[in-house]
Amino acid sequence: MTQVLAPRGPFGNIRIAADGRRMAFVGCREDGPTPHDLILAHHGDKATQNLSGASVDRPVLDHRWSKDGGLLAVVGDGFRTKLVAFTAEGALKDVPATPANPNAFAVSDSGEIAFAGQTATTPQELWLWDQKGPPNQISHLNDSWKLYTLSAPEFYKYKSFDGLDIEAALLKPLGYDGKSKLPLVALIHGGPTGAWQDSVEIWGQLLAAHGYAVFYPNIRGSSGYGEKFIEMNRGDWGGGDYRDVMAGVDDLIARGIADPEKLAIGGWSYGGYMSEWAITQTTRFKAAFSGAGLSNLISEYGTEQGPSYDEWFYGVPYEPEKVAGFLNSSPVVNLRNAKTPTLILQGDADPVDPPGQSQELYRGLKRYGVETELVVYPREPHGFHEEKHLLDRLNRILAWYDKHLKEGSPAAK
Repeated sequence: MTQVLAPRGPFGNIRIAADGRRMAFVGCREDGPTPHDLILAHHGDKATQNLSGASVDRPVLDHRWSKDGGLLAVVGDGFRTKLVAFTAEGALKDVPATPANPNAFAVSDSGEIAFAGQTATTPQELWLWDQKGPPNQISHLNDSWKLYTLSAPEFYKYKSFDGLDIEAALLKPLGYDGKSKLPLVALIHGGPTGAWQDSVEIWGQLLAAHGYAVFYPNIRGSSGYGEKFIEMNRGDWGGGDYRDVMAGVDDLIARGIADPEKLAIGGWSYGGYMSEWAITQTTRFKAAFSGAGLSNLISEYGTEQGPSYDEWFYGVPYEPEKVAGFLNSSPVVNLRNAKTPTLILQGDADPVDPPGQSQELYRGLKRYGVETELVVYPREPHGFHEEKHLLDRLNRILAWYDKHLKEGSPAAK
């Protein structure tokens, strides 16, 4: 076995060209935290060419070699995804927009592209595109969804505390009159190098159907806005990202949409972390839920499956000069400030954010007399699999928000 390349940082999705002389993969521009750019390597050459870093600067989600020796790729672009193409020489070329956001795709020997595409109101279907006319939908696997009307999101941007533009989506209940103030739930995505997308999002649709406005901010650190945007919360979890959330909440209050007395927050993974952080920084939220969150970044590092991701943000907690960074961003350090009723949900087989993180949060909240519930689901990893658990999770989240935000509840009075 011979080492061909030694890329810095994580990389993957390696694909060899038909000529056997070229290799494409998704790698890091510098050292992380996740693969972002499309990299081209030639056999026998230690130097590589970054095809997408300067010309596209969006995360490459998948790529394929085309019949002419070029490359096609799907990239994340804010809430949406799109196809981009490169010539055999590595130059970017135009690709028309598709009617649905592409994700998984394949290219035939004749050059046809088959892809799975979706939007926030239309579930995934298969599309076929000959690259001459518009793509055609060729499957109807989810036609049953046409029986239901989903809330269409409003995509918009707002200014954060430092003038940075943050893109967000807002779901409102069907038939909203545009005048009354709504209870608002801020849902925070995982990651932090994740992003909310223009795809069907069940949690928000359920909440909107029960009278809530649902706020989805792609805060600093999110993918889909360039490498520098990702790097903006390096070593600063709970800093600028949290202030981005609060600026978005304040914007919706100023617009007359959100009721300032009926605010809630929630999320899974890093989204759970952001919920935990928020309840230690403010009492404005009347309810919160944290799913598989991170309450103690030091013990998280020592027990999680992939600590190299956290290491990119904070280093290692075994070095005394790094300990303060971990602690300053850990919600457990500030739990004495928490007052918000908090629902904690966790899979007992989660290797990504292990159960101890939720147990530490629960113990701390109980210690300071904060209303809280901890629900641990058997057999479940970081992303739940079992239908009964998926349904139970949705029902518990909805019931928790209803209990604390709807008229007539003791907490809402």
